[in-house]
Amino acid sequence: QVDNSSLTGESEPQTRSPECTHDSPLETRNIAFFSTMCLEVINTGDRTIIGRIASLASGVENEKTPIAIEIEHFVDIIAGLAIFFGATFFVVAMVIGYPFLRAMVFFMAIVVAYVPEGLLATVTV
Repeated sequence: QVDNSSLTGESEPQTRSPECTHDSPLETRNIAFFSTMCLEVINTGDRTIIGRIASLASGVENEKTPIAIEIEHFVDIIAGLAIFFGATFFVVAMVIGYPFLRAMVFFMAIVVAYVPEGLLATVTV
């Protein structure tokens, strides 16, 4: 039951129910307006409509968005190509006669240089 005296002037508490009884929101019996005094509570917490909506929203698993899937795919391709070209040039450097440490630095430089500068900013957005 709610006290709608500030809205309608009726002194008696009005009974509310879940059924829609009228097309007009002012006449229907399933709405309690903001700032009306509630005299009798039927349900609270998770048993209310808002509580059920909140529990449904919190139960949804975080699925990857299409853009996150595309970015992950792009990063996999870039990383694979970087390692492939780095390893290729490492082998070429070793065959040519570069020292191991110098060939390893060459490998790391190619892998690092292959990653786009804006990739981190793109991934974090």
